[in-house]
Amino acid sequence: MGADYESHRLSAVDRMMTRIREILQQAPAVTDESEEIFGFVAALLVEFSWNRSAPVVGIVGHVGNYWRNWLLVILRVGPLRPSMIQRLLDTMDPSHPLSQKILTHNLRMLERDGLLSRTVVADARKHVVYDLTPLGRSLSDLVMNLIEWGYARSDQINCARAEYDAANHGGGAGEV
Repeated sequence: MGADYESHRLSAVDRMMTRIREILQQAPAVTDESEEIFGFVAALLVEFSWNRSAPVVGIVGHVGNYWRNWLLVILRVGPLRPSMIQRLLDTMDPSHPLSQKILTHNLRMLERDGLLSRTVVADARKHVVYDLTPLGRSLSDLVMNLIEWGYARSDQINCARAEYDAANHGGGAGEV
């Protein structure tokens, strides 16, 4: 992938930024920061179009995944067996039971990206435990910050939802 790849990537970013600028010209209150934000995102998107397995794509996928967020929070307590993790998740959200298959899949996805470690414990009853890695702990900290942000603003969010629902003939979008 040498200079030709880099030149092609940059021209693709330039083409995308030209289209973005055309669209933003129609938007009110576009700031200089907008150019910087979209330039950064355009460069990432162009990179992803050639490499969908880029680490940042997976991380955004983890943060956007309901169960993986809770796994990152639960494992803050330390190493846990999958059965204990499943019981905790089922207790935290009994209206959405999690199958063993889905739990295993989500644990493996986090493990694959180096966010969890999986250890086989060979004692009287051989079993597996999962734990956060330092990398996983740093992402877990961000997830906790997001949860705290949402909690601190829950009144504002509920008020905005009520206003939206009232303005839209009471047709609420439902719970997420």
